[in-house]
Amino acid sequence: MARLHLIGSAHEYGDVHTYRFRAQRPLEFAPGQYGHLFFPQLLRRFTKPVREISFASAPGDDEVWFTLDHGSGSPFQRHFRALQPGAPLLVFGIGGHLELPEDPARPLVLIGGGIGVTPFRSILRHLQRHRPQTPVVLVHAARGDYLYGAEFAALPIAYHRIDRAGLADTLLGLTDLEPAPQYMVAGSDAFVDGVVAQLRDTGVPAAAIQTDTFKGLSGHATPA
Repeated sequence: MARLHLIGSAHEYGDVHTYRFRAQRPLEFAPGQYGHLFFPQLLRRFTKPVREISFASAPGDDEVWFTLDHGSGSPFQRHFRALQPGAPLLVFGIGGHLELPEDPARPLVLIGGGIGVTPFRSILRHLQRHRPQTPVVLVHAARGDYLYGAEFAALPIAYHRIDRAGLADTLLGLTDLEPAPQYMVAGSDAFVDGVVAQLRDTGVPAAAIQTDTFKGLSGHATPA
């Protein structure tokens, strides 16, 4: 279990905020993973004081970032939003479902719904630092606000910002790439299921698709 302390936060848009923490000692995790976030002071107040939240930062970054949508208004979300600099946070049970292919030359197609792109920021920062030769396509489907949009646009990747109506046509153009890519899909259950179904319908093998259902919404909001 690792102990973090809040450095500061930033309002992204709407109910979406990014929180920056400093770890007491280097935190070990892989790009695209999540951690179980725990506030000890909530243990006696709430029945669910723990949430799985994706890392928005990359391994080796000076700061540990988490981005949350507070739209659900749950007690956990309200407590998180009220944090002041210096507030402690415990992280444990680090894991994930997204894993970079061993071949650095294999293209990656990252498909995110809303703030489901959070783990992709972690992955992209890692790739720029350690595997800049990996070709990357990022497809971000959202309702109008594109999390980390300026940062992603500055990267040497193919970056598609679209709405849900344009998602199907965009995906059709990404299913016959050579060499065959690794696809990563992250977002709400409905978003992930829909994207995976379309990829499979166009002939993408199941083994080439990794998925990560967005963490941190508690089932009360939809990221895309």
